[in-house]
Amino acid sequence: MVKEDRSCLVRVTAGLRQHIRSSSENSTSGRQRVRCGSRSHPWLLEAQTGQQINISLLDFSGHGRRTQLDTRGLVSDDCSPAHVQYGYIVDKTNKNNVSICSTAAQQRHKHVYQSTGNVVEVVLAHQQPTGDENYSPNYLLSFEGTLKHDNTEI
Repeated sequence: MVKEDRSCLVRVTAGLRQHIRSSSENSTSGRQRVRCGSRSHPWLLEAQTGQQINISLLDFSGHGRRTQLDTRGLVSDDCSPAHVQYGYIVDKTNKNNVSICSTAAQQRHKHVYQSTGNVVEVVLAHQQPTGDENYSPNYLLSFEGTLKHDNTEI
């Protein structure tokens, strides 16, 4: 599990799998809390130059409700109607935004994205996406660095 300190920056290492929980708060002082993964404080995943970041979703929610948020926090249609959008990944290297959507009920693990460059931002939907106060998404984002050489993974 990623240990949160005073920033939302995570150094990604090739071959070392790390995780972010569905709900993560970061204490910056005794009085103030920063919610890593929010639009104002996205998770910043940074691998070494020349590496890419491989991101997967481990989904334990087991639901079939639908609400999706786009990059402005508005409803989006990037996920299929039967899935919930947990957030999105911003890859500025190729100007790509990718939705993080719930998996099918029978599928807990799903590959979400492989970055083009060595840095991505991750924004998570921190509200109850279903409108149900008792609903709490239960998932992990799993990520690790991968080495690339001449467009061939090694």
